[in-house]
Amino acid sequence: MVKKSVKKRGKKNKVPVLTKKKKYSIILKNLLLFLTLSLISLIFIQFQSNQFFISLFYVLTIIFGLIALALLIVFLILILIKKSSKK
Repeated sequence: MVKKSVKKRGKKNKVPVLTKKKKYSIILKNLLLFLTLSLISLIFIQFQSNQFFISLFYVLTIIFGLIALALLIVFLILILIKKSSKK
């Protein structure tokens, strides 16, 4: 009787798990980035005289501000989860 050969499966690609410390640092870096982008576009509004650029920087300010607000909410949720899991 002939033995059937069994194919060995290769290593599966595992998704890297982020530590809590890394999550906090990533969120804080992105939060600071979008806050500064929002403030820079807000400053650029003051120096523009063309209505097109004023509207463009206004929209950019709103978009960057909303992203920064969402990141702030995520950061606060992570802090609340950390505090509630310690109790």
